[in-house]
Amino acid sequence: MKRSKKLQLAFLGATPLMLAGCSEPTKSTLIYKDAQSCARDNVVSEEVCNYEYNRALQTHLSTAPRYKYSSDCFSDFELCQTTSSGEYIPTMQGFMLSPNQQSSNRSSFTIIPLYLGSGGSYRTGNYDRLGSSYKQGKVVVNKSATAKPTLKSTTMKRGGFGSRSAARGSWGG
Repeated sequence: MKRSKKLQLAFLGATPLMLAGCSEPTKSTLIYKDAQSCARDNVVSEEVCNYEYNRALQTHLSTAPRYKYSSDCFSDFELCQTTSSGEYIPTMQGFMLSPNQQSSNRSSFTIIPLYLGSGGSYRTGNYDRLGSSYKQGKVVVNKSATAKPTLKSTTMKRGGFGSRSAARGSWGG
Protein backbone atom coordinates (compact mmCIF):
# COMPACT_ATOMS: atom_id res chain seq x y z
CA MET A 1 0.00 0.00 0.00
CA LYS A 2 1.27 3.47 -0.81
CA ARG A 3 2.26 5.85 1.94
CA SER A 4 -0.50 8.35 0.97
CA LYS A 5 -3.14 5.62 1.33
CA LYS A 6 -1.85 4.74 4.81
CA LEU A 7 -1.93 8.39 5.79
CA GLN A 8 -5.53 8.78 4.56
CA LEU A 9 -6.62 5.69 6.49
CA ALA A 10 -4.92 7.01 9.62
CA PHE A 11 -6.81 10.31 9.31
CA LEU A 12 -10.11 8.50 8.75
CA GLY A 13 -9.54 6.36 11.83
CA ALA A 14 -8.79 9.41 13.98
CA THR A 15 -11.83 11.43 12.81
CA PRO A 16 -14.36 9.87 15.23
CA LEU A 17 -11.98 10.50 18.12
CA MET A 18 -11.61 14.16 17.16
CA LEU A 19 -15.37 14.58 16.77
CA ALA A 20 -16.01 12.93 20.12
CA GLY A 21 -13.78 15.53 21.75
CA CYS A 22 -15.93 18.31 20.26
CA SER A 23 -19.20 17.12 21.73
CA GLU A 24 -20.82 19.06 24.53
CA PRO A 25 -20.59 17.60 28.07
CA THR A 26 -23.72 15.81 29.23
CA LYS A 27 -25.49 15.49 32.55
CA SER A 28 -28.03 13.03 33.92
CA THR A 29 -31.32 14.67 34.95
CA LEU A 30 -34.87 13.70 35.84
CA ILE A 31 -37.71 14.82 33.54
CA TYR A 32 -41.41 14.48 34.34
CA LYS A 33 -44.73 15.79 33.05
CA ASP A 34 -46.15 16.43 36.53
CA ALA A 35 -45.72 15.65 40.24
CA GLN A 36 -47.69 12.38 39.95
CA SER A 37 -45.45 10.92 37.23
CA CYS A 38 -42.43 11.95 39.32
CA ALA A 39 -43.82 10.18 42.41
CA ARG A 40 -44.68 7.02 40.40
CA ASP A 41 -41.05 6.76 39.25
CA ASN A 42 -39.93 6.29 42.92
CA VAL A 43 -36.58 8.02 42.36
CA VAL A 44 -37.38 10.79 44.83
CA SER A 45 -40.14 10.89 47.45
CA GLU A 46 -43.68 12.08 46.71
CA GLU A 47 -43.15 15.08 49.00
CA VAL A 48 -40.03 16.12 47.08
CA CYS A 49 -41.87 15.66 43.77
CA ASN A 50 -44.74 17.89 44.89
CA TYR A 51 -42.41 20.52 46.33
CA GLU A 52 -40.19 20.64 43.23
CA TYR A 53 -43.17 20.70 40.86
CA ASN A 54 -44.57 23.73 42.71
CA ARG A 55 -41.13 25.39 42.51
CA ALA A 56 -41.13 24.70 38.75
CA LEU A 57 -44.52 26.39 38.40
CA GLN A 58 -43.26 29.48 40.25
CA THR A 59 -40.08 29.55 38.16
CA HIS A 60 -42.19 29.17 35.01
CA LEU A 61 -44.26 32.24 35.85
CA SER A 62 -41.18 34.39 36.41
CA THR A 63 -38.82 33.11 33.69
CA ALA A 64 -40.97 31.93 30.76
CA PRO A 65 -40.27 33.68 27.46
CA ARG A 66 -42.88 36.38 26.84
CA TYR A 67 -44.40 37.33 23.52
CA LYS A 68 -46.44 40.32 22.45
CA TYR A 69 -48.44 38.30 19.89
CA SER A 70 -49.93 34.84 20.25
CA SER A 71 -48.80 33.88 16.74
CA ASP A 72 -45.17 34.44 17.76
CA CYS A 73 -45.56 32.24 20.84
CA PHE A 74 -47.26 29.49 18.82
CA SER A 75 -44.52 29.59 16.21
CA ASP A 76 -42.01 28.51 18.91
CA PHE A 77 -44.14 26.35 21.21
CA GLU A 78 -47.16 24.03 20.81
CA LEU A 79 -49.20 25.44 23.72
CA CYS A 80 -49.35 29.04 24.93
CA GLN A 81 -51.35 31.00 27.49
CA THR A 82 -52.12 34.64 28.20
CA THR A 83 -50.73 36.38 31.30
CA SER A 84 -52.63 38.94 33.36
CA SER A 85 -50.57 41.66 31.65
CA GLY A 86 -51.77 40.52 28.20
CA GLU A 87 -48.50 38.89 27.13
CA TYR A 88 -48.26 35.34 25.81
CA ILE A 89 -46.08 32.66 27.39
CA PRO A 90 -45.69 28.96 26.62
CA THR A 91 -47.71 26.61 28.83
CA MET A 92 -45.55 24.51 31.15
CA GLN A 93 -45.77 20.87 30.04
CA GLY A 94 -43.18 19.30 32.32
CA PHE A 95 -40.23 19.98 34.59
CA MET A 96 -36.63 18.94 34.93
CA LEU A 97 -34.89 18.12 38.21
CA SER A 98 -31.19 18.62 37.72
CA PRO A 99 -29.10 17.56 40.72
CA ASN A 100 -27.30 20.60 42.09
CA GLN A 101 -23.69 19.53 42.50
CA GLN A 102 -22.55 22.78 44.14
CA SER A 103 -24.80 22.17 47.11
CA SER A 104 -23.91 19.95 50.06
CA ASN A 105 -27.60 19.05 50.38
CA ARG A 106 -28.16 15.80 48.44
CA SER A 107 -31.82 16.57 47.70
CA SER A 108 -31.05 19.98 46.21
CA PHE A 109 -32.11 20.40 42.56
CA THR A 110 -32.02 23.07 39.92
CA ILE A 111 -35.60 23.20 38.67
CA ILE A 112 -36.29 24.00 35.03
CA PRO A 113 -39.80 24.31 33.59
CA LEU A 114 -40.25 22.52 30.26
CA TYR A 115 -42.39 23.38 27.27
CA LEU A 116 -43.43 21.45 24.17
CA GLY A 117 -41.72 22.62 21.04
CA SER A 118 -42.55 21.59 17.50
CA GLY A 119 -42.38 17.85 16.94
CA GLY A 120 -43.36 16.95 20.51
CA SER A 121 -39.94 17.55 22.04
CA TYR A 122 -39.35 19.12 25.41
CA ARG A 123 -37.68 22.54 25.29
CA THR A 124 -36.42 24.92 27.95
CA GLY A 125 -37.40 28.59 27.96
CA ASN A 126 -34.18 29.23 26.00
CA TYR A 127 -35.48 26.75 23.40
CA ASP A 128 -32.82 24.13 24.19
CA ARG A 129 -34.11 20.74 22.99
CA LEU A 130 -34.08 18.04 25.66
CA GLY A 131 -35.68 15.07 23.94
CA SER A 132 -39.10 13.59 23.38
CA SER A 133 -42.02 14.44 25.63
CA TYR A 134 -42.71 10.70 25.84
CA LYS A 135 -39.43 9.99 27.62
CA GLN A 136 -39.63 10.52 31.35
CA GLY A 137 -37.45 9.64 34.31
CA LYS A 138 -33.67 9.63 34.04
CA VAL A 139 -32.61 11.44 30.86
CA VAL A 140 -29.13 12.49 29.74
CA VAL A 141 -29.06 16.05 28.34
CA ASN A 142 -26.44 18.60 27.29
CA LYS A 143 -25.00 20.21 30.41
CA SER A 144 -25.73 23.72 29.08
CA ALA A 145 -29.47 22.93 29.10
CA THR A 146 -29.36 22.42 32.87
CA ALA A 147 -28.26 25.97 33.64
CA LYS A 148 -30.44 27.67 36.21
CA PRO A 149 -32.98 29.94 34.50
CA THR A 150 -32.67 33.65 35.11
CA LEU A 151 -35.35 35.30 37.19
CA LYS A 152 -35.83 38.13 34.74
CA SER A 153 -37.82 37.35 31.65
CA THR A 154 -37.68 39.43 28.50
CA THR A 155 -40.37 39.91 25.92
CA MET A 156 -39.56 38.13 22.69
CA LYS A 157 -39.85 40.40 19.67
CA ARG A 158 -40.08 39.52 16.03
CA GLY A 159 -38.40 41.91 13.65
CA GLY A 160 -38.20 42.09 9.93
CA PHE A 161 -38.71 44.48 7.12
CA GLY A 162 -42.21 45.49 8.22
CA SER A 163 -41.16 46.64 11.68
CA ARG A 164 -38.34 48.75 10.30
CA SER A 165 -40.44 50.45 7.64
CA ALA A 166 -43.27 51.09 10.11
CA ALA A 167 -40.77 52.82 12.42
CA ARG A 168 -39.56 55.06 9.61
CA GLY A 169 -43.13 55.96 8.70
CA SER A 170 -43.68 57.41 12.16
CA TRP A 171 -40.67 59.73 12.04
CA GLY A 172 -42.56 62.27 9.98
CA GLY A 173 -41.17 64.18 7.11
